[in-house]
Amino acid sequence: MIKITQFNDKFISERANKCVQLIYKDSKMKKINTILAAFGALLMLSVTSANSLEFKAGVSANGMAAYANAKETLKGTVSSTQGGGRESNEEAVLATSFASAFFEVSSEEAMGLGIGISYAPEVVDLEKETRTIQDTSGQGSAINDTGDQIIDGKIQDLASIYLTMPVGDTGAYVKAGYIQATLITSENLATGSKYEDIDLEGMQIAGGYEASLGDMAFWRAEGSYQMWDDISVSGSESNLGATDTSKNKITAEIGSVTGTLSVGMKF
Repeated sequence: MIKITQFNDKFISERANKCVQLIYKDSKMKKINTILAAFGALLMLSVTSANSLEFKAGVSANGMAAYANAKETLKGTVSSTQGGGRESNEEAVLATSFASAFFEVSSEEAMGLGIGISYAPEVVDLEKETRTIQDTSGQGSAINDTGDQIIDGKIQDLASIYLTMPVGDTGAYVKAGYIQATLITSENLATGSKYEDIDLEGMQIAGGYEASLGDMAFWRAEGSYQMWDDISVSGSESNLGATDTSKNKITAEIGSVTGTLSVGMKF
C-alpha cells in the first residue's frame, strides 16, 4: 500500500474529469492512443486519490474460443445476364491461446474500484483458406473473375481498458471494459482485389476470483465474454470501372469467450 496525502475536493474533481475525458474523448481511437490515455489516467489517479492506493502488475495465460458468421459479396452487378453479386456465407469457430500482461491501480477509498490495462501483442494466426470461384455469367472474365481465392491473416495487438470492482471480501470481483485488436489481412484473390487491415472494437464483461500468494504476490482465475462490433470492409478494385463501381465486400458478426489464469505482484 502507498499512502497519498489528500488533496482538496475541487482539485480532485477537476483532475478526475480530465482523466475521464482522456479515455472517452474518441471511441475510435487507435491502439497507441488508447494505451497512452490509460497510462495517463493511472498516473493522474496516483496523484489525486484520496487516501491509499494499491498497484498490481502481472502476466496472464489466456484461452479463447471465438465464433464468426461472415458473408462475402463478390464484385459485379446482381443482374442475371452478368451473374455478378455472388455471395457466400460461412460460419467458423476458432480456438486459440495467447499470453498477455496487465497493470492496475485501485483505491480503498472508492470501495476497491480499480482501473487497468492489458495488452497481448499476438493473438492468433488464422488458418489459410483456398476457395475456387468460377464465372457463371457465360461472358468470360470480362464480367466476372475465375480462379483461386487464397485468404490468410492474423489477429494481433489486443488491448483492453477496464474497471474492476471486488465483491465484498470474498476474493471475487467483476470487470467491464473496452477492447480492440487488429486483423491483419493477407490475401491473393482471383478478383484482383485487396482488403485493408481491420480494426476490431468491442466491449467485454468478466468475473473472477483472486487470492494471495504470500505478502506481495497473487493469483487469479477469470472468465470473460467479448462482444465485438460488427465489421464491414470493401475491396480495393471495382468491377467494370465507370459502368459498375461495385467492389468485393465482407461483413461479419463476431463473439468470443476467454478463460484466463494470472499471476502478479501487488505493491
